[in-house]
Amino acid sequence: MAYIGGPFKHDLFISYSHGVDVGGRLPLRDWSRAFADALRGELLQLAVPGDSLSLFIDEHDAPGHGLDPMAPLTEQLKAEVSASALLVVLLSPPYQKSTWCRDERAWWWQCQVALGRSPADRIVLGRIWPEGPWPEDRWPPELVDSAGHPLIGYTLHSGSGPAARPKGWTQVASGLGTELLNDVVSLSGDLSLKLGAIRADTDRRRAAQDEAQRLAGAGGQLLYLHGRADRADDWERAFNALEQGGYAVLPTEPEPIERDAKRAAALREERVNTLSGCDALLLLGSGDGPAVDADLSVVGRFYRESARQRASRESLPCALLDTVGPPLDTPRRRSTARNLGTDWLDATQGPVVPVVRQWLAGAATPS
Repeated sequence: MAYIGGPFKHDLFISYSHGVDVGGRLPLRDWSRAFADALRGELLQLAVPGDSLSLFIDEHDAPGHGLDPMAPLTEQLKAEVSASALLVVLLSPPYQKSTWCRDERAWWWQCQVALGRSPADRIVLGRIWPEGPWPEDRWPPELVDSAGHPLIGYTLHSGSGPAARPKGWTQVASGLGTELLNDVVSLSGDLSLKLGAIRADTDRRRAAQDEAQRLAGAGGQLLYLHGRADRADDWERAFNALEQGGYAVLPTEPEPIERDAKRAAALREERVNTLSGCDALLLLGSGDGPAVDADLSVVGRFYRESARQRASRESLPCALLDTVGPPLDTPRRRSTARNLGTDWLDATQGPVVPVVRQWLAGAATPS
């Protein structure tokens, strides 16, 4: 299980080239795997206790590790890449020439877009070797910044010209060396911040999806129905219809017109407390346009914001339930409602419940 959690199976995927065979050995592959092991170890130092960390690096040529030898290689590797939250690219001349590595990047990018996630800030570039002739105008689109320039990334090589090599190149067998390990510590710190941000965003999305499923369900939600006492008959009809439709509705009476300032303040406090525990807010439209304008401002904005702060949650879905039509329904009033984050529900042509149910399903769709 990844530290970030679903929909991701892995926190990081290391994309690298095995390089060239030297007498039956693959030095670049061995260096890359040693680097990945060191990075995993440092990230585990920073992980929240009790949480796991999943770092995937293709080891299909190592018996008992990596991919299932009985599964189709391309499809299995594609699934592992696509299920990773962060892509770490170890850039070298062999990597630049590899169509396999190009496909890995493309698979990962396409999956992030399909998940509705922005991939641009979740690719980490490690320059482990001075690059070969890869013209800037042909630089892979996944490895550029918002201005189209190649990512700067992390410099993990030393030396120059033909003598340039990844740091720790000659020390793989004994532990990579101090210079590279210091870079790994620095990189792991940056990666841990990225992982924490992705996890927080993923938790928020998961909570929004849970809320969406609950709001979109057939009844059972707790709705706050605001209406004024001087329109008690209209409020009573809407309350009864929603209750019969399977919704729990609060408060159990329309809002009285209170002239005493102290009692009005106490009533407002009581209503905000009630609203903070509800799933959505409905403002009952009436033929009194100025009263509706006031409700949009005071209840739809002030009450709702106070309830949001009190419950430490996102703002409640809010809609004006119009059972009147003109002259209440005007372009200016609709525009004002929209700018205040309040939807307009036209319930003048039929039963209230189907209109509210359709609205809740739409309002529940997570961003």
